[in-house]
Amino acid sequence: MVVLYTSVITLLSLARIIIPIPVAHIKGSDKLAHGMAYFIFTGIWFFFFFFSEKQKKSFRQSVLRASIICFLFGILMEALQSLLTSYRSSEWYDIVANTSGMIFAVLLLKIFENKLIRLKKRKDV
Repeated sequence: MVVLYTSVITLLSLARIIIPIPVAHIKGSDKLAHGMAYFIFTGIWFFFFFFSEKQKKSFRQSVLRASIICFLFGILMEALQSLLTSYRSSEWYDIVANTSGMIFAVLLLKIFENKLIRLKKRKDV
């Protein structure tokens, strides 16, 4: 799941995509899409680290690793848009939107921290 979603984010970041629906022309709609994508992206990476049999990371380690990966990946995708494509442009506001989505995911995970830890303990038994 982690590899699949990471591949989808990469494709959406670097491919020439034409969205034929009117929402694509609403000012700021792409920033909302960035935030939602990175909200999900952070959650998927967190669950990979936290619940993986091979990883066995604590809640804090899982949140930190997921956040670092998603933040750096977002910056990398913006840089690659400028370097590798002539049809995409890098924007600082995209990085802000990506980071905002990541922060909202971390806040939500923190709210449910105790429940997630109990769920993990139940799973390990």
